[in-house]
Amino acid sequence: MGKLFGYDEKLRFDTGNENYYELLKDGLLHPSKAGVVLMSPFAKLVLSLNGVKYGRGVRVYGIPRIENRGKISLGNNMRLNSAVCTYNSGNLEGPVLLRASKEGSIITGDEVYLNGTSIISEISVTLGSRIMIGANTVIMDTNTHNVPWENRLRRWDKIVRKPVKIEDDVWIGASCFIMKGVTVGKGSIIAAGSVVSKDVEPFSIYAGNPAVFVKKIDEE
Repeated sequence: MGKLFGYDEKLRFDTGNENYYELLKDGLLHPSKAGVVLMSPFAKLVLSLNGVKYGRGVRVYGIPRIENRGKISLGNNMRLNSAVCTYNSGNLEGPVLLRASKEGSIITGDEVYLNGTSIISEISVTLGSRIMIGANTVIMDTNTHNVPWENRLRRWDKIVRKPVKIEDDVWIGASCFIMKGVTVGKGSIIAAGSVVSKDVEPFSIYAGNPAVFVKKIDEE
């Protein structure tokens, strides 16, 4: 009975329910949510069919959109949330999108949580471990188009591409843009709605468009 009614911190983080009794009740009251969770093993087939390598304990809620012409490798104990009805930081507008071109790569560490997140790589996007990303955030290592107007719809070889790196223990809020060439330092926080076009210092909070330094994070 202790397991049924006892507080479970990981369960609270993953589902919003403090114990298994609350989880059971939640499933009965919201059958669509329970269905998405139960279908997670089958949703992982989308990863395998698209040549994505992934580790142990990966959970896939809803159907992600995968376009893998390069390399996509996901770590252990990840969560890919593409479903509105599951527990997340906001009402998702779209599924998780992982797109790697022939020269692109998307590589993550362990315990990375993607909520309707889009990651687009034409060269390299690398994420560390224990990273939380809010709903509808976009991470990209390319401009996707040229800046000079005369080449904007042509000369794909001239498009600027620079690697993106997000270090361990980063929290990125909802509806952010992480642009090409950026390194987001370890333990930092990106406030919701921010556009990050320059490097972020470790253990710092950044916010705004463009994102600027707000303050250091005090260590407890």
